[in-house]
Amino acid sequence: MKSVKPEHFRFNISDLDIATSDIEKMARIGDEMPSYDDFLLYELDLLNNNTKIEGGYIIQPGQIISDEIHINNHIFKAGKEVTHFLRKMNHAAIFICTAGKEVSERARQLNNEGHLLEAYLLDVLGSVIVEQAMDKMQNIIKNRLYEKGLKITNRYSPGYCEWNVIDQQLLFSFFPNDFCNVTLTESCLMQPAKTVSGIIGAGQEVTFHKHVCHLCNSINCIYRNTLERKN
Repeated sequence: MKSVKPEHFRFNISDLDIATSDIEKMARIGDEMPSYDDFLLYELDLLNNNTKIEGGYIIQPGQIISDEIHINNHIFKAGKEVTHFLRKMNHAAIFICTAGKEVSERARQLNNEGHLLEAYLLDVLGSVIVEQAMDKMQNIIKNRLYEKGLKITNRYSPGYCEWNVIDQQLLFSFFPNDFCNVTLTESCLMQPAKTVSGIIGAGQEVTFHKHVCHLCNSINCIYRNTLERKN
């Protein structure tokens, strides 16, 4: 089983169930500070009519060999921690999802105008948008593979744990050029900035884990920081 060509999706802000209170919590806006609800609601409405939130995936046969992900003739050197969670996979859903360039451009505009906190909130909002959109797409992948008798793992991306971002080049080779209007820089950073890509394992015996934050080396992840405050 494999996708002949990538599936493609578009999302509106209104599809993503984004709460302004969650954005403020992730941005660490404390109770002693004024609420930015009105500002965020205005920006969300503005982006709903302008931003291009989109994503897509392709399914290919794949397996774990030692500390590597083997998909067709491509070998991803993801490291032992990532491959541990992908073990027993026999297919992979390779994905790209982006919040579009508009939210980052708006944050840059606010920053240039001297509205530094508002610019920061827009930056956080961009992260929330792309993760919420990816959650939607992952659920689509989960349901479609479930119909084939397969379960899915969590999603994992180059840059996570020991996985070098240089593997973005291999990952992007599964998609047409400029798929979802996303490109790679020479240093393998994605443009627009609020973009995620990676691999979801699939198989009859794979396992989905609720949280694996303790294995991630990102100290600035807004979701990790939120979970730590809850605990």
